[in-house]
Amino acid sequence: MKKTILVILALSTLSFAQQKFACVDPNRILSESQLVKGKEAQLKAKVEEYQKQLDQINKRLEELKKQIESKGIAQNVREQRIKEYQKVEAEGMELQQKAQKELSDMKGKMEDEIISRVKNISEDISKKQGFTGVLDCSAFLYRSAEIDITREVIQRLDQQK
Repeated sequence: MKKTILVILALSTLSFAQQKFACVDPNRILSESQLVKGKEAQLKAKVEEYQKQLDQINKRLEELKKQIESKGIAQNVREQRIKEYQKVEAEGMELQQKAQKELSDMKGKMEDEIISRVKNISEDISKKQGFTGVLDCSAFLYRSAEIDITREVIQRLDQQK
């Protein structure tokens, strides 16, 4: 029984040893890729666009609040300002919810697109260079520099702009 287990372990070690792996460093891709930086800039621009709109709404709310709290305002005008305040406040909340959903969807699509591209590029490199699989570089306790294909992945990713 003991010999059988040792033979199985030896055979599995041999078959694993014949495998050739590559790795990519996702953190380097995120920090070095121009494509990723461009996508992040698009997302940031959209955030800033929504922030400007929300700032305008907040400014309008502050103006209305001052008018409502003013001592020299007629009751019917105060009531109109309160209704307007409530309307603007509701618009602000609606815009905020819309922004959160759109930004979340946009970020998710960008991440999915980048992951898909990285997988396709990694697969292509693996097939051409005879790798059995590609792992995250952090999965290795030790790795030789020659199995890290991150630089090539980044170059190809940025060529796809």
